[in-house]
Amino acid sequence: MKSNIYIQDNFFEDNFFKKLQEEVVRLEFKSRYKYISETQKEQSPLQTKYQRTYHHVQLPLDSPVVEQTIYNIKEFFNYSISNIESNFLLSFPNTPPFPHQDALCTHNCLIYLVGDSLTNNGTGFFEKQGEDLNLHTHIGFKQNRAIFFDSKLWHSHLQFGGNATPRYVMANFIDVGLDEK
Repeated sequence: MKSNIYIQDNFFEDNFFKKLQEEVVRLEFKSRYKYISETQKEQSPLQTKYQRTYHHVQLPLDSPVVEQTIYNIKEFFNYSISNIESNFLLSFPNTPPFPHQDALCTHNCLIYLVGDSLTNNGTGFFEKQGEDLNLHTHIGFKQNRAIFFDSKLWHSHLQFGGNATPRYVMANFIDVGLDEK
């Protein structure tokens, strides 16, 4: 299993990205917490508690941004996609960190869309040491930056650390094809 973290700045072409930014800030985002079943809330109260601060718009597979993302992942990271679920997410500062793994996919491609270029608007990656999770990689927010990583890596937003603002991202939950390198 690859556990590398890949970073690609200027993931989308400039004109495409500017149009995408204009579109994403006009969308109506819905609370993710609303869509979590009562069973999930009972089974994972800590995990679902923090979904209150996330708002999302699910993207259809045939949307231009999803198609371009699939193409760019192959181009920049040399992975073929066998399945993808894409969402725009809006999150806010001052929520506790929530290190987690994305269990229902093999990889994640997180793309920073709109927000202030601040370290604490970014994403942290954690290592498990005994029962503790310790921050080992801190990737700051930069618009049009993509982070591609194995979904089994523990990760969290960093908006809990102060000096953060709301941010819009595109989260892509991915299963890669057999021809990955």
